[in-house]
Amino acid sequence: MTGHSILYLGRGDFASEYLAELETLPCCTMLARSAELKVPVDDRELLDIVLLEASPLIAQSGQSLSELIQSLHDYPVVAITRKEHEHRGIAALRAGAQGYICIDDVTVEAQEAVFEHATRRHRLQQRLSDTDVSVLSVLTSINDGVIVVDRDGGILDINPAARTILGLGPRWMPDSSWEQTFCCIDEHGDNYRNSADLPLMRARSGAKFSGQVATYRAPEQPDTYLNISGQGLYDGNRELLGGVITFRDITDATIRTTELERRAQFDELTGLPNRSVFTEHLTRAIGRAERRNSPLAVLFVDLDRFKSVNDTLGHDVGDSLLRQVAKRLRGNLRIGDFSGRWGGDEFVVCLEDFGEMSDAGAAAQKLLLVLSEKYEVGHSEVYATPSIGIAIYPESGNNAERLVKAADIAMYEAKKHGGGRFHYYSTALNTRLEQREELEVGLRHALVRNEFVLHYQPRIDLTTGRLIGLEALLRWQHPRFGLLPPGRFLPILESSGLIHSAGEWVIATACRQLAGWQRRFELPDLSIAINLSRQQLMHRRLIDAVARSLEETMLDPGCIELEIGDGDFPNRRKAEIETLRGLHKLGVRLSLDHFGTRDVSFESLDNGFVDSFVLDQSLIADIEQNDSHQRIVRAAIAMAQGLDIEVAAEGVETITQLDFLKSCNCNLAQGFLISRPMQPEKVSAILRSEIAGTRLIGLIGVGPP
Repeated sequence: MTGHSILYLGRGDFASEYLAELETLPCCTMLARSAELKVPVDDRELLDIVLLEASPLIAQSGQSLSELIQSLHDYPVVAITRKEHEHRGIAALRAGAQGYICIDDVTVEAQEAVFEHATRRHRLQQRLSDTDVSVLSVLTSINDGVIVVDRDGGILDINPAARTILGLGPRWMPDSSWEQTFCCIDEHGDNYRNSADLPLMRARSGAKFSGQVATYRAPEQPDTYLNISGQGLYDGNRELLGGVITFRDITDATIRTTELERRAQFDELTGLPNRSVFTEHLTRAIGRAERRNSPLAVLFVDLDRFKSVNDTLGHDVGDSLLRQVAKRLRGNLRIGDFSGRWGGDEFVVCLEDFGEMSDAGAAAQKLLLVLSEKYEVGHSEVYATPSIGIAIYPESGNNAERLVKAADIAMYEAKKHGGGRFHYYSTALNTRLEQREELEVGLRHALVRNEFVLHYQPRIDLTTGRLIGLEALLRWQHPRFGLLPPGRFLPILESSGLIHSAGEWVIATACRQLAGWQRRFELPDLSIAINLSRQQLMHRRLIDAVARSLEETMLDPGCIELEIGDGDFPNRRKAEIETLRGLHKLGVRLSLDHFGTRDVSFESLDNGFVDSFVLDQSLIADIEQNDSHQRIVRAAIAMAQGLDIEVAAEGVETITQLDFLKSCNCNLAQGFLISRPMQPEKVSAILRSEIAGTRLIGLIGVGPP
């Protein structure tokens, strides 16, 4: 402990008791007093510390606090005040004092610490260059936190902003270990392995840095994230004296960033890792399997008939079901295995170190049983079974993308066999995988290379036999596989997001073709039907595409019929409803395709959008023998008449089917009995015959060609 020669400037009666006690302490070797607020000449060489009374006495002297403290710059200045006037002590610090003491609320130890701290701080300031003194003066008054440390790690200054950010009281004094504990945790929540990386130690070693992010952790306080800059402090001879750091609180910004990163990595609905993160985890797992020469399996899980849950119970119930499926997946995996949401009702699972290939099947069987158990959703009991595809590394693929695709293909094999089961990917399915990959790559160039074509299937009026419309059907003229029907590539278009560009091409091409036929053959009432996917309905660009084609071709909007394959109107999302409303406003006709199936029901008609519907060919195929289908067709047509809705039938292949539809007063029909889909030039020939009075049904004969 060091004894100090102390001069008290102020009224004796203000601190008489304090001064009397101070004289008895080891930290005070001499105590002088002066009421003139200046250092007597005789004491100038002897003084170590000046005690300055922080009271209205200063105002009475005609000097400001800062002016008075500046006049004492040769000495460490410690202001003294009372607890009720502690703000005066803080004001003295801001004016340049090296410390302050509340004389009615101070311990001997705290007092000695203040004297020692003030002395060391003053010593540093005396050795600093004029430039650094000015810089420190500015820094300590800014809104950023500032901490000054000497070469030995002693904390010499903590500005008010730093105390506020760190939740430190105005009289808090750091102990010798504080340098090691201040921001000893990095931005990731880990302790710095090397103490030389600690911000205060870097600064006092002379390092200049900025943008260091660290965590400040105080007892019973939430973590505070700081962005820290630092540099060394030097005297006029460029000798290192210590360092200074400045910092600001970035907790709110860090939390927001962390939340955004979490949202980018995890599926918002289920909380599972999303497709991107799962792929990253799987890639690392494959690396581990390769190094250890251990097996790895990917399971692709898809819920059977999930769409019917959304259709019958609503999307809220469907979302709740997906959350419960995710919970069951998490709860029934081994430590080390992991899962993710691939999209929609599709989930993926990675199994590591599972032993024999049959063990992957055992895990899949367990998930089948668990996921098939009853779900409680609100007041409803819901049942859902999964189909699971299994791909084994490295037999089924040597990277994450190929393994997931292989498991996906195996899952579809499970669905083809009725669902509610699992299926292994095998070499027998490899050709399908390779073809799918080739198709996916080729689709990205199909539009540019003009490989898409439209075929048209005629639709006749059952009362007159006239050809009154055509359905535009997309085909892909693949350079290697030849002419492909939509079933081969439409799912890939939808999963890749290319459906929007392809759909817009279909609309534009079909409208131009129809306009040409109308003008060439003077058939202003000739109409065309164009199929839409649900994905197209999710975007406003569909409305813009239709409006643009109508404007370019000057077609009557009533000649355009847009067929919606998914007729779940009661449970459509807001974006879809808005798109349908926009299309309806354009004046185009909206039709429900595949009517009479589970996906399109009677409930879907009463919505104000539907102008017509198309009876599904599954109803027509066995209508001659199936009394139930006959009743459904009659009821559907009768109801349509009551709602002033037009009815078309697809898949008509026999005269008997045609006659039955006519007896029910069905409006329109199409199918092989009438005509196969054909190229545009053949449509032109048929239209020419129609004008001459030759009806299409008479040209084709009886039965499918």
